[in-house]
Amino acid sequence: MKIAGVTLTHPDRVVYAELGFTKQDLAAYYLKVAPLMLPHIASRPLSLLRCPEGQGGECFYQKHWTDATPGIKTVLIEESGGRRPYAVVTSASDLIGLVQYGVMEFHTWQSRIDRIELPDQIILDLDPDPGVRWAEVCSAAVALRTLLADLKLKSWVKTTGGKGLHVVVPIQRRVTWEVASVFARAVAERLAVELPDHYVTVAAKAARKGRIFIDHLRNSRGATAVAPWSVRARAGAPVAMPVRWESLDRLKGGAALSVADVGALIRRRKLDPWAGMRGARQGISSALVRVLRQRF
Repeated sequence: MKIAGVTLTHPDRVVYAELGFTKQDLAAYYLKVAPLMLPHIASRPLSLLRCPEGQGGECFYQKHWTDATPGIKTVLIEESGGRRPYAVVTSASDLIGLVQYGVMEFHTWQSRIDRIELPDQIILDLDPDPGVRWAEVCSAAVALRTLLADLKLKSWVKTTGGKGLHVVVPIQRRVTWEVASVFARAVAERLAVELPDHYVTVAAKAARKGRIFIDHLRNSRGATAVAPWSVRARAGAPVAMPVRWESLDRLKGGAALSVADVGALIRRRKLDPWAGMRGARQGISSALVRVLRQRF
């Protein structure tokens, strides 16, 4: 069985038992969404969730692609222990090649390999306590959008395939990881200071009881976030799905959209909900961080 030029072994292996969804189906899914997915993940270092036996079997995260496997592109990145290989994709066949080796989920850095030290996006992850209603998560995303707009920054949103949402801010590649990290933290803290009963910026579960954790920690060197259009290795095959801001109130949760919905969504949509992201010309700076903090 070949898909996008890649020979799939065991194509009939079931990867989502409750759906009867096979390895071949998963490869076909990634082939279908590749034109939408690749602009956002191509040439980024990847961390990958591999589930050789499918969802429900043993899975493991792979940060460094140390396997001696043919057809997988890698890039060497300097780390404290030396240069280490990370998987990268640039084409649909690269995506399918990773599926062949049991990859189900794709997680990306916030920079690309040609300028690894200069991030090109900020991600704020809204992670609600189990007692928080979905409508409150949507309200938090809109509050972040408004705050960012006050700073003259456009943002985009996606479901995570889990409980929450990601608010994504594309930026020009002009600042260091340190500036990006400090900016993300300042935005999160600003919202938490204004509405402390609703938001928190510390990860401790006791601190976020009944509140939403605004996770700003995905903006440091080496940190990752689930890629847009990636499936999640969870029951029901949910997808981390880019959505329009105007569509948030029509969703029932962060895991509401699954592989079963994608085909119909692509056919119905006339435009990619993230179509304008790559063309955004906006930036952050240390001066902007100071302005943001002066408003506390």
